[in-house]
Amino acid sequence: MQAWSKTAMEECAIVDKPRVYPLETTGLWGEAVRQRRPIITNDYAAPNPHKQGYPAGHVEIRRHLNIPLFDGDHIVAVAGVGNKDENYDESDVRQLTLLMNGMWWQIKRQRTEENLAAEVERGLYFQKLLIHTCMDGIMAHDVAGNILIFNETAAKILGYEPEEVLGSMNIRDFYPPGAAREIDEKIHHPAHGGVGILENFETLARHKDGTLVPIWLSARVLYEHNREIGVIGHFKDLRDRKRMEEELLRGERLAVLGKMAAHISHEIKNPLMLIGGFARQILKDMAQEPPKNLAKLQIIVDEVRRLEDFLVEVGSYAKFSEPQKQLGNLNALVQETCGRLEPSLQENHLALVLELDPHLPEIPFDPGHLRQVILNIAKNGIEAMGPGGTLTMATGRQAGRVFLRIQDTGPGIPPEIRAKIFQPFFSSKSKGSGLGLAISQKIIEAHQGEIVIESEPQKGTWVTIWLPAAPDRPPGG
Repeated sequence: MQAWSKTAMEECAIVDKPRVYPLETTGLWGEAVRQRRPIITNDYAAPNPHKQGYPAGHVEIRRHLNIPLFDGDHIVAVAGVGNKDENYDESDVRQLTLLMNGMWWQIKRQRTEENLAAEVERGLYFQKLLIHTCMDGIMAHDVAGNILIFNETAAKILGYEPEEVLGSMNIRDFYPPGAAREIDEKIHHPAHGGVGILENFETLARHKDGTLVPIWLSARVLYEHNREIGVIGHFKDLRDRKRMEEELLRGERLAVLGKMAAHISHEIKNPLMLIGGFARQILKDMAQEPPKNLAKLQIIVDEVRRLEDFLVEVGSYAKFSEPQKQLGNLNALVQETCGRLEPSLQENHLALVLELDPHLPEIPFDPGHLRQVILNIAKNGIEAMGPGGTLTMATGRQAGRVFLRIQDTGPGIPPEIRAKIFQPFFSSKSKGSGLGLAISQKIIEAHQGEIVIESEPQKGTWVTIWLPAAPDRPPGG
C-alpha cells in the first residue's frame, strides 16, 4: 500500500495499519490483478465468493471500484475508490484510469530523471576516478591558459600538489620560455595529427624545483558548440627511458672501445714483435752477414710504415670531422685520384678504364674526404685482383643524384662477408685495419649520400657512391 486519501484515513480506526497485502491472501480487492481488468462492486454488503472480509475499525464500504494500472503488459499498481453516492459505471472506470495513467507517467518521468542524474553522477565520478588514477599525467586548461585539471600523476611527475596548481597557475608556468607557444602552434597545425590534435610530441616540462623533465606529450583542443574552450593534454615521464637509453649507449660505447682496444693491441703487437726480434738480431750480429741485416732492416721499415698507416686510419675514424663542402667537378677529382693510383696499378699489372660522363654537373663535396673514399675503395679492388685485372671508374647522373661506380674484376665478396663489410675493425684481409670502408661510409653519409656494394663470384665487385646533386639555379641567379 502506497497511499490513502485523507477522508479514508480520518474514518479508519485500525491502529496497526498493514502496508503489505500478499495477492494470494487478498480478497475482492485482488480480483483486479487476478482478472487483469477493472472490478466494480456497487453492493459491497451482498454475498461474493471473492470477499475475505476486513478487520474491525476498517472504513465501512458500500460501493467499490478497483482498476489495474498497466505499463505495457505488466501490472504496476492497483487503484481503488469507494462509497460514491451513485453506482460506479464505465465512465468512472475511464476517469480513474486516465488519472492513474497520468500519475504513473509522472512517476516514470521522475524515476527516469533520478536515474539519469544518478547515471551522470556515476559517470562524473568514474571520469574523475579515471583522470586521477591514470598512469599518464593529465592537465587541462582554458583558452587563457588557467589550469582546470591536474591529476595525481602530473603532480608526481612535476613535483606540485594539485591544490597548488588548480586555479592558481598557468600552463606557461610548466614549460621553458617559448615552449608553450610552440606547443600551441603545433596543436593547431594539421601536420601533427590534424588541426586541434598533437600526437606523441617530445618536449620538456618544468619541475617545481626548476629542473626540466623530458616528457612525451599528446593533446587535444576542447570545443563547445564549435567554440574552442580549452586544451587537455596527457604526458609520460621520459626520465627513466632516457636513463636506460644513456646506459645502453654507454654500454655500446664501452663494447666498441673494448673491441677497438683489443684490435689495436693485436695490430700493434705483431709488428712490434717482428721489429723487436729483428732489431735484437741485428744488434747481436752487427758485424756479420750485412746482406741478411739489410733484409731485416727492410722488414723493420715496412712494419713501422704499416703501424703508421694503421694509426693514421684509427685517428681518422676517431676524430672524424664534418666535411667542408664546396661545388666541384667530380670527374676532375676522379682523374686526379687515379694519378695517385698509377704506381700500384702498374706494379700489379692492372688496367684502368675511365667512363666519365662529360655532362656531369658540379656537386657539393669535400675534396679531401671524397678523395680518401675513392682511394680506400680503389685499393680494396686492386688488392682483390690478380695480374691482368681491370679497375673501372664510371660517373653519371640518375634520378636527381650523381654516382661514381668503382668496379673490379676480382673474385667477388661472399654474401656472409658483405653483410659485415662496413663494421669497424672487420677485415677479410690478413693485414687490413678494418677501418677503410667504415671511414668511407661515415664520409658519404656526412655528404647525405650512400654507398651500395654489389658482387658476383668470379665476376668482381661494384661499389657505387651516390651523392646529391646541387639544386638547379634559377635563371639569372
